[in-house]
Order: sequence, then C-alpha cells, then structure tokens
Amino acid sequence: MMTLTNWKIENGELIGCVSGSKQYKNGTYVHTSPVITTVYDDGLFLFRTEHSVYECMATEFIGTEVQLNQLIANAESNDPQTTEQINLEDYKK
Repeated sequence: MMTLTNWKIENGELIGCVSGSKQYKNGTYVHTSPVITTVYDDGLFLFRTEHSVYECMATEFIGTEVQLNQLIANAESNDPQTTEQINLEDYKK
C-alpha cells in the first residue's frame, strides 16, 4: 500500500511525499485525485481516491491542529460501512 508523509489535503485532494508506489520513486511529491472515502483509527488515516488507497499517519499531517481535528471528526462520522468501501485487495495489483 502507498503511504504519504508530510501530507495535507487541499481542495479535497491529498498532497504529500509518496512511498510504496509502483509509478513514482519513494519521496516523490504527489498530488492525488479527489478523496472519495476516509477511514480513521488510532492515528492512522486510510484515504481512497479514484485509483488508489493511501495510508497517512496523523503525526505526519502538515496542516493545523484544527484542520487535523476536523479530518478526524469527518472520518469518524462516516457511515459504519465506509470501511467496507475500501477493499484493500483491489489495490494490491
């Protein structure tokens, strides 16, 4: 699975340094397609975009604490079936 470090969200899209990508070298600064679904648990976000799933640690977020708390609240208020919408097997190709 791809991970992003030093990440943030702008206009509904993830921006950060990627690792674990088949398309980009580790450490490449990327800008994703829009986030479709977000899951949060114990300091870890999973973001599903149109083509990928990204793992992002809350400690690596480079926005404000207010923005981070809003992301957490939004993820936690998702429909309980949101986790099922992120089928990790689809992204292990």
